[in-house]
Amino acid sequence: MTGMSLRATVGQVSRGAGALTTAAPGTRIVVINPNSTPAITDQIRAGSSDLAVPKGTRVEVVTSPDGPAAIESDEDSIGCVPALLATALAHPADAYVIACFSDPGIDTLRSASGVPVFGIAESAVLTALARGRRVGVISSVEASVGRHSRYFGRIGLDRRIVADIAVGRGVLDLSDEAAALDVEQVGDRLVSEHEADVIVLGCAGLSHLRTRLQRRWSVPVIDPCRAAVASALASLADRNEQ
Repeated sequence: MTGMSLRATVGQVSRGAGALTTAAPGTRIVVINPNSTPAITDQIRAGSSDLAVPKGTRVEVVTSPDGPAAIESDEDSIGCVPALLATALAHPADAYVIACFSDPGIDTLRSASGVPVFGIAESAVLTALARGRRVGVISSVEASVGRHSRYFGRIGLDRRIVADIAVGRGVLDLSDEAAALDVEQVGDRLVSEHEADVIVLGCAGLSHLRTRLQRRWSVPVIDPCRAAVASALASLADRNEQ
């Protein structure tokens, strides 16, 4: 991705005849999976399907069709932003959720859209801090850990993370039983060795394991996509009451 292409995309978003600031009738939250894998989108949708949604509010989960198949490297995180913005342009909303734990493009989309934008990483940690004081994060691959650390430092949350441990599996390799067992082992370490009192699933591709993992440990388990959608719902409810 070049700076010129990103600026061009932002320009399209900003000039799109109000497209990003004029949603359909009613209140609409659009959750964007910045990768192009529909199976991950399905997991994100399922993880938030039982949240209480007020009458007149819609939560739509969409795939960014031109994004990478998975977001695992710094290059993926940066490179997915133009496609993410284009997806937002195609789905006007009252609030957006960026369903990747790197929160790619969050500042750009906030600026371009003029509506609330929730990243799942920031939302998850803030939600976790309402449930505990020692946050442990389960990530997919080792390359994600450093990226998460830098991001948490930038938004002032790094000191609240006691450990971020990678499962050692790619985003597209987290759906089978062997992967679930690996995730359990990482969580066991966070609880026993690092004394985490709340666990954050540091990848949208782990959302389907929340209920299983919550049964395993006595500490809360935070699904980041669910946390971000809940935050968006609360934000819009507050707006509507004003």
